[in-house]
Amino acid sequence: MKTITFLFPLAILCLTMSLLPAAADTGQHCFVAESGTGIIYDYATNGTRTIYATNTGQASGLAFDKTGNLFVAGKNDGNIYKISPGGSNSIFASPYNNPTGLAVDSSNNLFVGEFGNGYIFEYAPDGTRTIFGQEPCFDAYYDYGRPAGLAFSPSGILYASDQYYGYLYRGVPNSPFASTPGDPWGVAFDSGGNLFVADSSKGKIYRFLNSGGIPTSSYTTFATNMTGPTGIAFDSNDNLFVADYNSGKIYKFDTNGVQTTFASGLSAPCAVAFRPMSQPAQPPPLVVSLVNNNVILSWQNSGSYTLQQSTNLANTNAWAAGGYTTTTTNGTNRITLTSPAGNLFFRLSNP
Repeated sequence: MKTITFLFPLAILCLTMSLLPAAADTGQHCFVAESGTGIIYDYATNGTRTIYATNTGQASGLAFDKTGNLFVAGKNDGNIYKISPGGSNSIFASPYNNPTGLAVDSSNNLFVGEFGNGYIFEYAPDGTRTIFGQEPCFDAYYDYGRPAGLAFSPSGILYASDQYYGYLYRGVPNSPFASTPGDPWGVAFDSGGNLFVADSSKGKIYRFLNSGGIPTSSYTTFATNMTGPTGIAFDSNDNLFVADYNSGKIYKFDTNGVQTTFASGLSAPCAVAFRPMSQPAQPPPLVVSLVNNNVILSWQNSGSYTLQQSTNLANTNAWAAGGYTTTTTNGTNRITLTSPAGNLFFRLSNP
């Protein structure tokens, strides 16, 4: 608990400002796109499942922005759906040509990989679209790459898979930096900057180790024994979750690669995602001023915070509302302590 203590040489009054821990969404719910039905499920950490959204086409990609909006790629109808934190469903964009891979950068720009023509588009939060790049064609039949998976590295560089040729791209698609033996689909980074890639045809997960801030071009096999891994995502504890399309299961791999089944009985699960961690609101500064023998405490009226008082910091159960009269003027809350004596400590707490 962060504490700021104010000391006064002319009065034996101490004031402390701190924020009590508040119950908040930990961001650890696992969201799963069921391609067979277009349903998005919300799984709690204990595996309890609820329906989060419906009517999202052949849902093939998921990505959250920093404010909790969930974007869903509808591969068959060509729409990008936006699910607000309140649950409302709207069409954000319509790229049309089999959108699949999705990723959001630190500025809430949405990147969409089109499976049908290799393009990767960038959408600003207002929906304005620009071309980010296109995965190249390597045969005589004008078959461009298929960006099935997109992910940003910890340093903010976009990585993309090419399910058709088996390549991996870094930054604007131009030339691949690595390849896999099968059909790379989902891509994701752990907290250490290591790149993980799902091989849907081989049933494996590959790991490209971080080397100086970028993944190496060679890989090791991190996990096997799957029948069609597609979308992958890490939770905040670096556990890897994998949507196994053919088996209808969501597998969970810990940092040692130990595999467990997190969920089963799904209809063609194709993508997984985790909502960003929510941060508790911070209290406004508690300002202290001395007027003659009176102490004035004031703070900005920016939320439902409670001023609490204690006479003994060693007793964590001693905090209680002081019962003082609070006045609010021009957006500032204020109380006045007349000739205070003894050790007094004050803090602002969440409701």
